[in-house]
Amino acid sequence: MNGAELATFLEELNGGASIGDTLALQLLNLAKAMVEQQRPWMILRDTDTSITATAATNGWQTAIDLSTIARFNRFYGDCPVKNFDGNNRTDYYRQIPLQKRLQYREAAFTFAFNEGTKQLYLNGTVNPGTLWIDHIKDSPDIDDSASWVFPSWSHTLLGFFAVGIHKGGIDYDDVNARMSDDNRATAATILARLEIWDNAKQLAAQEQHDPSRGDSDGWRPGAININS
Repeated sequence: MNGAELATFLEELNGGASIGDTLALQLLNLAKAMVEQQRPWMILRDTDTSITATAATNGWQTAIDLSTIARFNRFYGDCPVKNFDGNNRTDYYRQIPLQKRLQYREAAFTFAFNEGTKQLYLNGTVNPGTLWIDHIKDSPDIDDSASWVFPSWSHTLLGFFAVGIHKGGIDYDDVNARMSDDNRATAATILARLEIWDNAKQLAAQEQHDPSRGDSDGWRPGAININS
């Protein structure tokens, strides 16, 4: 459902009482943000490859601007930054605290990140290549025409969540207060099913790297590869 359809659902769920268009979208986007921040959902994971590293211009004092990555939320993975030379070399970078940049300035394959300015700093000698940056994205805001990127069967979650906030706070009275808990409980039930859906996707992505599996698919990085 897009924002207009969710706003209609929200009003009907509210017993037909109107909720201002601006407030309805604000509540829906608040509910969306609260859901998305709960875990690293598979559907929000992405890899950016738009930034190039060069030995001449990149080093521990040179800022690489990540604000150009649309809707960047946070890094994901043990080594979320990789530097790929386009052939066979890939350098894996792990994050260190920003306040320890001086200690790590010569520590190869580490990086610091300024959350406020979205500036990335690579430590040690940097090889020319393309940065592969694994991260979690914020989905686009819901508006009258835009829909949530999550599966359509879960969209009512935002409506139940939003109307629960509305009844429990903005439009508070004894009846609405009792209804608020029911709406939040329904939202929690839908959220639990959404987590089961995401768990299955995460397990599917990991199970092929189980070291106990046979080696019929050849050599696998990070697994126990034993020749038969």
